[in-house]
Amino acid sequence: MSPSTLGESEQLDIKLPATKANHTADTGPTTQLCHWVANLRPEDIPESVLARAKYLILDGIACALVGAKKLGPVAAAMMNAAFIQATELDDYHSEAPLHAASIAIPSIIAASEVLKRERKAVSGIQAILAAIVCFETGPRIGKAVHGADLLVNGWHCGAIYGAPAGALAAGKTLDLSSDFMEDAVGIACTQACGLMSAQYGGMIKRVQHGFAARNGLLGALLAHGGYEGIKKVLERPYGGFLTMFTKGNGKDTQYKPQEVTAELGSFWHTFALRIKMYACCGLTHGAIEAIENLQRQYPTLFAGSNLHNVKRVSVELSHSSYSHCGWLPEERPITSTAAQMSAPYIFATQFVDRQCLLAQFSERDGNLERPEVWNLAKKFNLRHNEEFDKLDQTSGGHVVVEFIDGTKVEETVAKPRGVKEPISNELILEKYRLLVGSILDQNKVQDIEQMVLNLESMGDISPLVEVLNSSVRPVFG
Repeated sequence: MSPSTLGESEQLDIKLPATKANHTADTGPTTQLCHWVANLRPEDIPESVLARAKYLILDGIACALVGAKKLGPVAAAMMNAAFIQATELDDYHSEAPLHAASIAIPSIIAASEVLKRERKAVSGIQAILAAIVCFETGPRIGKAVHGADLLVNGWHCGAIYGAPAGALAAGKTLDLSSDFMEDAVGIACTQACGLMSAQYGGMIKRVQHGFAARNGLLGALLAHGGYEGIKKVLERPYGGFLTMFTKGNGKDTQYKPQEVTAELGSFWHTFALRIKMYACCGLTHGAIEAIENLQRQYPTLFAGSNLHNVKRVSVELSHSSYSHCGWLPEERPITSTAAQMSAPYIFATQFVDRQCLLAQFSERDGNLERPEVWNLAKKFNLRHNEEFDKLDQTSGGHVVVEFIDGTKVEETVAKPRGVKEPISNELILEKYRLLVGSILDQNKVQDIEQMVLNLESMGDISPLVEVLNSSVRPVFG
């Protein structure tokens, strides 16, 4: 969790910028969003949203600490984001898929270290505000480019619109003015990247939200130092963020700039962030839950000893889910990344193990080569169902299981747990204790928990950062 973001030879000489002209007279969505972020205060936010943000931070920290045992990228903001993403148990947004905590937490920690060198402390309430900024802006910018539609077109969507969200989170931590905030967003957006072909193997898929955190942080640091970025970057018709990432999408409305600022301060996307209960792509969770329901309803049919009698499994998914996950690897062995992104493999794993947690996707001891999983995976027939393209149903699924004796059972889950209703704060806390309790002693688990859940009372978050640093023992290679 080291917050240093640049190598010793790459350290930026960050200085407080001189004043410069303010361009807030512009009423475009980029300026409006930056003005809202720069002027956001704790009293503007409902207590329930402030509390929820702390639990989302706690969940992100849990994923980071568990993931840190598995992956070690080179730059700290990128590394910490990759740690959070490494588990596939982190948060996601069902309408505009991104993993917000993997962007917010690394950006805030790194920005706080910059201020520490300037002998300035970041308070707990500042950190909460910065996290909420990321939680609120990322999904809005994502919805402006049709959210999960970027997956259909091969972009790793969260890594794309996570970049400006990271810039705004880091910018809020650095207390940038709205004008400098717009510079930060412009610098971050011109770096936005992420190819979804990363899902087929290797480790780089984990790092792509790290690119977003790194790009956003760099944008904020450069703006903090007085470096000017692209103004009106979201809405520019030529070379702008919204137009470039929606080219060729075939939509009647190519992009929706009004979504960038829609219901700011009245509707809170912080509660629309979903907490994963399965360690795999969130767009498959409805179908997993449908399989779980069938396993409970028909225990004999779905007993392990009877799985060889499964003849065919048909699964209907949303367009984004089908495009993103509706494939079975042609070559083996596969990596954990590929296993967690392949819907047939994921569903077959649920049949065999009756769960989809970290252990199911471990590469240790030939776990990903089990014949009972592969034999079942080949019996899956997936297709797109337009009904699941509707708002909030992109992670839904319809499952039909046919057996050799002619028995056929089916189940539909339009909205899985966490999408149908938010996972409770109590369940998030249980998940944190389960994950972190497996790698740290109980005293440290409790220390982190207490600091995060009482974050608003901390005048300086440095003690929390120090505890997190001392908790990580990354294994490289």
